[in-house]
Amino acid sequence: MKFEEPIAHQLIQVTKKYLSEFSKIAGHIPMERYHYVLLILAEAEELYTQKELAKILQVDKSFMVTMIDYLSDNDFVTREADQHDRRKHLIKLTDKAKKLVPQINLIFKNLNEKAFKNVSKENIGHFFGVLAQIQQNLTTEHTHELVLDFKKLKHTT
Repeated sequence: MKFEEPIAHQLIQVTKKYLSEFSKIAGHIPMERYHYVLLILAEAEELYTQKELAKILQVDKSFMVTMIDYLSDNDFVTREADQHDRRKHLIKLTDKAKKLVPQINLIFKNLNEKAFKNVSKENIGHFFGVLAQIQQNLTTEHTHELVLDFKKLKHTT
């Protein structure tokens, strides 16, 4: 009997290859993770709170704190109290991070182009549409949040 392959299997395989390729290309950038967060912050017209950023990235608040702690500890972002509501913290890019943003963006652009080589614009559009629909189909009130932690492995050859 042939069993059904979970969609997640193929998605995880693509994710591992994508992140591995990104890691090779971005090895000169002095950060190990959360590169995309810098792009989101750089693109924003106003400063985001941790809560707003968590919603954009679809992560829970505690994981968002972990991300911001890492970025803050490595001098990529600062937390600033909101002048209108001292309970809120606004996340601001440092000059160090601002200098890296164009490089990170170019790496993602080139990597996306490599990933979509020989795929038509129409199929790329369908691909993102299908991903969005799958997310919507699988989003329920009782969805359990999972965190995937990808780590660099040392290659022994």
